[in-house]
Amino acid sequence: MMEVDPGRELMGSVTKEMESHKTYIRRGRTEIYRDQAIVERFNRTLAERLFGHQYAVEMLLPEGQRSTAWVKGLSDVVRALNSEVTSLIFKKPAVAIKEKAVASKPSTKYSRPVGMKGKNIPPLVNVRYLYQPGELEGGTKRATDPIWSLKVHQIERNVTKPNKPVVYYLSDGPKRGFVREGLLVVPPNTQLPPA
Repeated sequence: MMEVDPGRELMGSVTKEMESHKTYIRRGRTEIYRDQAIVERFNRTLAERLFGHQYAVEMLLPEGQRSTAWVKGLSDVVRALNSEVTSLIFKKPAVAIKEKAVASKPSTKYSRPVGMKGKNIPPLVNVRYLYQPGELEGGTKRATDPIWSLKVHQIERNVTKPNKPVVYYLSDGPKRGFVREGLLVVPPNTQLPPA
């Protein structure tokens, strides 16, 4: 006899119930950072408020040990976040949760397909690149881990093809190419950390 996963059965009933109220779930692929943008943005805000003190404590701990100081402040921070008006819905999340429908404005104005227009990055400019999932060394991932490369690289070359985004290749970096949106230009005269 085949066992049925109770979580799967519940998931189906939850989905059906949400659909009956014309509430649709948009699912992203968990391993793709860009599909999880809303969750990741919330994680970033949460981390900014929680982890400053934690990192200060961790700097005093023996290497490899992690602090759990953030646990004490979590409920207060979540309560505060739910009580602040957001820029997309112009309401407090605690109020929006109780409504049947919530209108929102787009987070960014759509202007073009990604990477098709815009200023090219010239060679020898310092940039950081967007990490792919699991690319940062260390194995385990925390919401507060950086999403941009820790090391600064220079544009080595770019490849341009008609009706395609410009693809940039980095010196002393990953061998894959990057579109403009996957690179963060480091302004000139920025004091870089020691190598």
